[in-house]
Amino acid sequence: MSLHTDIPTRAEIEGLLDARDPASIFIYLPTTPVTPDTQADRIAFKNLVSQAIAALPDDLPRGHAAAIEEELTDLQEDDAFWTLQANSLAVFATATRVRTFRLPNQLSAAVQVGDRFLVKPLLRAVTFPQAAFVLALAQGSVRLLEVDPDAPAAEVRVPDLPTDAASAVGKASITDRAASGAIQGSEGQ
Repeated sequence: MSLHTDIPTRAEIEGLLDARDPASIFIYLPTTPVTPDTQADRIAFKNLVSQAIAALPDDLPRGHAAAIEEELTDLQEDDAFWTLQANSLAVFATATRVRTFRLPNQLSAAVQVGDRFLVKPLLRAVTFPQAAFVLALAQGSVRLLEVDPDAPAAEVRVPDLPTDAASAVGKASITDRAASGAIQGSEGQ
């Protein structure tokens, strides 16, 4: 399964750190990427939006609260957006802009209103690698796979890669006996 992620770039994080607005809302929400039923995630998001709107300062310029609520409601009603989720959703909203990030790591639900955004939970998503290599050894094959959050797993061609698990470990067979006579391989199981 490949998660649909939007990992923030360094420039995007710096932009969030520099942003100042008396009605800066951030929402972190754990989401469920493997189920086609997104209703529970949407309801949780709607509840967090309600908490955020209620916490907005009373002295905001006229129309700011309504503009933020309208943008967040539009996001909550966007069917295409909710069908492509990862493990967490981070939403940053002001009266003029809403920015979302779908993250591979699991974040706890949180909502807050202030004059700036809390970006600390985003840092784990950019500081830990989100790609990996998998060496798949089998009795009849050896493959090196690259796993990336934005694409399906892909086989990496490596010159002179062993053709099976036995040749990878320097044995004639993975079921042969060790030099000391100890049982190994399928006999040892």
